[in-house]
Amino acid sequence: MSGVGQLNLPHYPEIEGLDDFKGKLMHSARWDWSYPLEGKRIGIIGNGATAAQIIPEVSKVASSLTVFQRTPNWVIPRDDGKISPTTQAALKYIPGLRSRYRALLMDVREGLYNTTIVKGSEGNDAMRAWAQDFMHKQIPGRPDLWEKLTPKYALGCKRVLISDDFYPALGQDHVKLETSPIQRVTEKGVAVEGNEYEFDLLILATGFRTTEFMYPIKVVGTGGRSIEEIWKGGAKAYLGVTIDSLPNFGMLYGPNTNLGHNSIILMIESQSRYINSLIAPVLKAKSQGQSLAIVPRPSRVKAYNEDLQVKLSGLTFADPNCNSWYKTADGLITNNWAGTVVQYQKALSKVNWASDYEASGSGADIVASKDQEYIGRVVEETVVPVLAITTYATVAAALALGWKVASKSPTVQKAIASVF
Repeated sequence: MSGVGQLNLPHYPEIEGLDDFKGKLMHSARWDWSYPLEGKRIGIIGNGATAAQIIPEVSKVASSLTVFQRTPNWVIPRDDGKISPTTQAALKYIPGLRSRYRALLMDVREGLYNTTIVKGSEGNDAMRAWAQDFMHKQIPGRPDLWEKLTPKYALGCKRVLISDDFYPALGQDHVKLETSPIQRVTEKGVAVEGNEYEFDLLILATGFRTTEFMYPIKVVGTGGRSIEEIWKGGAKAYLGVTIDSLPNFGMLYGPNTNLGHNSIILMIESQSRYINSLIAPVLKAKSQGQSLAIVPRPSRVKAYNEDLQVKLSGLTFADPNCNSWYKTADGLITNNWAGTVVQYQKALSKVNWASDYEASGSGADIVASKDQEYIGRVVEETVVPVLAITTYATVAAALALGWKVASKSPTVQKAIASVF
């Protein structure tokens, strides 16, 4: 069972002269906390999700900061704020309120699928306008930055950044946004056409090798086939969890299970339940002194992934106007799921043993006797309409208030005494 995820191995950009730099060079995923940043001339290559976290903090102490941007990103507000004592008390003492609030958060995030992921939808256009308005408000009177920071691709094609301090940091006098292509890295800094920047520190905020899921781990399956051979042309799996030619092997956060609108944890939780259901018969066979190998049928893996790519082709991830870590250089989307979290949870709420898997070994009968096994799922979204919830709460409150008033009546008290 692999739990290495998609974001673990740093990607170092292929820029001429990168090894020639004589100053301090560090990748954001391999941060050197012993290096002091105060008063340093700092350059950052990259302006994605990692850079959006680094830039506001580094700009507070650097004497100068230059951000090298290849492609701008859509940014929306985080709107972090304090939770008031009244809200804290309500969440603590009102029965069911925390569950209701959690369900509301789930509803909102699932609703972002249509606004963030569905290309050309009214919601997507509205969010794009909202993001542009947010940028103009955060860095007012800076049309020079507006032009550089406005993407020319559908919102959602690349990871949408969520930040309240990214734009203000770029608007500072000692911070420069450089959009000219990097020609090479020199001993002193970075050269672009007509200019060379000198730095004490060069930060590589260039992400991870995202489409090489198991790299550099060596995995070999049946017939001596390596995972590199199995995935030649792009990583793929059945439900993002199991891989043909790799018996008794499961993945958490595997191919096509990443999201652009909700929490990855929800996906991983459903995967863990599914994989546990695959492990159970293997352990049973072992306890009986038997062997059991379970592998997805190649035909099911092929059909599943072909259907998945068709669905993905109509979403913002597939916009040809942007390159992202969601897809390979050939444009194959290997990282993202094509639907909502609830749709994925339902797909993994059962194991279709007969149609989806092949079993071999002396304990194969343990699986052969199964057809479909229902696992279920954790339901976090609203399942009872809000109107019904409000009605029930109102009736309950009215009954409680009515009882409080009626219980003070001598007649009611006498009736209760006669019963008990």
